[in-house]
Amino acid sequence: MAPDATAAGEKHEEAVVPGNGNDEIVYSTFSKTSKRWILIAASFSAMFSGLSSFIYYPAITPIAEDLHTSIELVNLTITSYLIVSGLAPSIIGDLADRTGRRPLYIATFTIYFAANIGLALQGSYAALFVLRMLQSAGSSGQLIVCV
Repeated sequence: MAPDATAAGEKHEEAVVPGNGNDEIVYSTFSKTSKRWILIAASFSAMFSGLSSFIYYPAITPIAEDLHTSIELVNLTITSYLIVSGLAPSIIGDLADRTGRRPLYIATFTIYFAANIGLALQGSYAALFVLRMLQSAGSSGQLIVCV
């Protein structure tokens, strides 16, 4: 692999792919450092959906007691989380194809973090229910955008 310098000074990789007698040169628009950062960002964001889903289970009883509601209603927030987690990627994936991945990645990350802050500050069951769905939409949406 031979580096190729660009006007911006970044080095890009050039690879030769063996073919049927004709060797084709394949270029990457990203430097090795950029590729590493993309990999780190995609891996970091991929962990949020599963983490947000499973970290909630041990706190079901304290949440029900704190909100003065039943455990069954708190379990309903888990069901709603999983339903939105299944539906959001199809909607957000279609939007990503139309508008681009970067704006939607930033939007879904913002939705996820805003929902987490709201969940930390909420004091009612209705807020818990809606914010868990927003949290699910943000985390599963960013997963489909980064992959």
